[in-house]
Amino acid sequence: MFLAWNEIKRNKLKFSLIIGVLIMISYLLFLLSGLANGLINMNREGIDKWGANAIVISKDANQTVEQSLFNKDNVGDTYKNQTTLKQSGVIISNGKNEENALLFGVTDHSFLVPNMIEGKKFSSDNEVIADETLKDKGFKIGDKLSLSQSNEKLKIVGFSESAKYNASPVLFSNNSTLQKINGSITDSMTNAVVVKDNQWNDKALDDGLEAIDIEKFVENLPGYKAQNLTLNFMISFLFMISATVIGIFLYVMTLQKTSLFGVLKAQGFTNVYLAKVVLSQTFIIAMIGTMIGLLLTMVTGSFLPNAVPIKFSAITLIIYSVVLIVVSLIGSLFSILTIRKVDPLKAIG
Repeated sequence: MFLAWNEIKRNKLKFSLIIGVLIMISYLLFLLSGLANGLINMNREGIDKWGANAIVISKDANQTVEQSLFNKDNVGDTYKNQTTLKQSGVIISNGKNEENALLFGVTDHSFLVPNMIEGKKFSSDNEVIADETLKDKGFKIGDKLSLSQSNEKLKIVGFSESAKYNASPVLFSNNSTLQKINGSITDSMTNAVVVKDNQWNDKALDDGLEAIDIEKFVENLPGYKAQNLTLNFMISFLFMISATVIGIFLYVMTLQKTSLFGVLKAQGFTNVYLAKVVLSQTFIIAMIGTMIGLLLTMVTGSFLPNAVPIKFSAITLIIYSVVLIVVSLIGSLFSILTIRKVDPLKAIG
């Protein structure tokens, strides 16, 4: 480690270039991980807050709640804890701001409604609770909302915790409010039944219905898999780029120092010792580059607007930091193999 650190100090420019590249790679990697986590959260945030085990929808609905419609009596009281979910897409406006949202019709004291942060729960028709993401977009308690597809007016009476569903903000109302807006949904009909029951898979259902595990349901949300696969591919590619860049830089530097390694071997330094020097150098520069990249990511994250769907996970950042350092060490193996082949006599000339 002593020899490795001293060489870094004596060749600041060369090693600074490698560290600079690593900083940019790690910075982009951490930002992408935050973006991936933020997009995942946008899709499933509200669903996670249900704490549900499964959801019952029509078999022919392609696992989409809004395309599902069935008589709630077909489910009856099959499960220990269940509640109907009636859903309709709406475009809302308070006169200043316009937003695409989802309107959920729910029963009183439904576990579908997250915790309140401001105002009160709806107590009559046309009153709604909005999730707090709408508050950040210029909506406030008391706003009268006009709808593009209905003459009904909705009034915001409270805000709940953020509860986005498939990247859309959510409004919660009673069932009769939703039925006024979406005439295809009546008292007896529902889009879905959300279930809290560990034994849900053991219960029999009507032939036209299916119960889906909540995780599987989330994975089949429109765009969910495509977003995750794309971002995960980019992250994996960055790891490979990191290993390649480190490998190339160190390999070139090793070739430049062939005669030096020959002299060291002639003086009795073993291949194992020289390999440890290279690994130590790689570890130091990878650690410095990763830590600076992580610091820049945290600073950037604190300045990003709420509109950017980014959410950092401490565990993910730690794992990615460790993997980045390990991948960098793997990249240095090319140099170690080159050192092993150095013939002291030929290198000295």
